Amino acid sequence: MKMPSGLRRAALIVVLATAFIQHPALGISKKDLVVGLKEKRIRDLSSRGLTLAFHVGIRNVSSSPCRLVRYDNRVMVNQKEFLKMPVSLDEGIHVGGGEEITISLPVKFSYDLLFAAVGPIEEKAVCDVFGDFVFADVKGKEEKIPFAFSGEFPIFKDPELAILPLRVNDLTVGGGDVVFEVRVENANGYDLIVDTIAFKLIFGDRTVLEGEIPGEKSIPGRGHKVFSLPFLLDFFDAGKEVYDLFQKPPVPCRFTGRILIDSVWGMLLVDFDWAGPLALTERPK
Repeated sequence: MKMPSGLRRAALIVVLATAFIQHPALGISKKDLVVGLKEKRIRDLSSRGLTLAFHVGIRNVSSSPCRLVRYDNRVMVNQKEFLKMPVSLDEGIHVGGGEEITISLPVKFSYDLLFAAVGPIEEKAVCDVFGDFVFADVKGKEEKIPFAFSGEFPIFKDPELAILPLRVNDLTVGGGDVVFEVRVENANGYDLIVDTIAFKLIFGDRTVLEGEIPGEKSIPGRGHKVFSLPFLLDFFDAGKEVYDLFQKPPVPCRFTGRILIDSVWGMLLVDFDWAGPLALTERPK
């Protein structure tokens, strides 16, 4: 029995309406995506450079999923262009309907490249990064969402070491009462909160002292501190070659180790290795 044509048209309309309700049209638009800066972090800070990471929240207020497929960004430092490049995300970053995710937008700075591009910078700089996030919906339709973030970052300089002449209070054939002194300069405009200074002191080819410098070790901004290491030098333990070195100063010396600094950007490790002739202040006759 055939259905009358009028009933067939009515049934078809019902089927299409039901399909539309069960499977709404998929798509994404600018109003569906909310982009905002959550925090800024400085990573891998050293005297060679750092990474400034912008942590960005992306919220999809629609019911349709999408993917972040690429972004085009431009980086300005102190209002001068440092970098301009597109970044493609091979797999894309999925953002489900009604979902919020956080991504990291890192900008890596090498001080050498930075200074060559924008000129000398003394203590800190302002970074502006802006561009477009490009999203694609399930059908491949793309939407661009503009972004613009700003943050400061420091220029960190390693502490510099200057070795002072060795103070010899007493010297015999068996050994000596000596004081090794090192002056540590802080060229940064802020204090260096020093946690530990581990060291090894070598005369000629022999290690004569090693350990950690005791006491308060923090160094004021644009200032210095002299650390004194008094010790008894035993020529029987150190060997005749060290005794011979003291008979014909200056003494070949090497002072090596690591400084651990506690900063607002995390713990900083600074390796040092000084080598050169060590003068004696007053060699006994």
